[in-house]
Amino acid sequence: MTSNVKSKAVLVGVVGAALVLSGCSTDKDKDTGAVTPTGAVTVSAAATTSATNSGGAQQESAPGPEQSVPAPQAPAPAPTTAESRPSTSVMWNPCGIADADIAHQGLRPESKQIVDSSDGQPGCRWNSATDAFEVTIFSTHQSLQDFKQTGRYTDFAPVHVAGHDATRYRAAQDTNKIGCYVSFPVAGGQTVFVTRNLEPEALEPCGVTLRVVDGLTSYLN
Repeated sequence: MTSNVKSKAVLVGVVGAALVLSGCSTDKDKDTGAVTPTGAVTVSAAATTSATNSGGAQQESAPGPEQSVPAPQAPAPAPTTAESRPSTSVMWNPCGIADADIAHQGLRPESKQIVDSSDGQPGCRWNSATDAFEVTIFSTHQSLQDFKQTGRYTDFAPVHVAGHDATRYRAAQDTNKIGCYVSFPVAGGQTVFVTRNLEPEALEPCGVTLRVVDGLTSYLN
């Protein structure tokens, strides 16, 4: 009898221990099951992001909101641009031409308008006495080569006027040939004389431009 009681007690103890171990294993499996899928998704998402961003080449991740993005540096200007020329060069201001000399060229001094060249250098424009044409004179740091490279001018031809070597040309869009440019190389850039006809009966513009240049040659020396 005593032997049977002991056997039953041992059997109950073994079953109880088995249940305890089984319960612990179940809780652990449940916990592992909760963590493992979450970790797998995280890794998968990171891998997907990396694959999407890589595109076969390594890329840096975009900075967070707290990080500052360095400002891009502007490329160095080409040697032929106005920015590459010395900014200390003092260009001639044609607006200082005496009214008497302007009137002597058949222009109205009171019609003077101040204009700026493409790089902000000084210039002025006058209308003829009959308003048939206008003459603009300006200085610029841009060279003749710079003008040629823009593609906006055509028919370049060397001329010699008022004891100076110069270049005559037209605007490429001036198919009716109502305008004419004559430019002189000077220190730091060039001086440009431009005639533009305002009326059909106006004289040939290049002839007018050369005449004005010849009359104002003292300002070019």
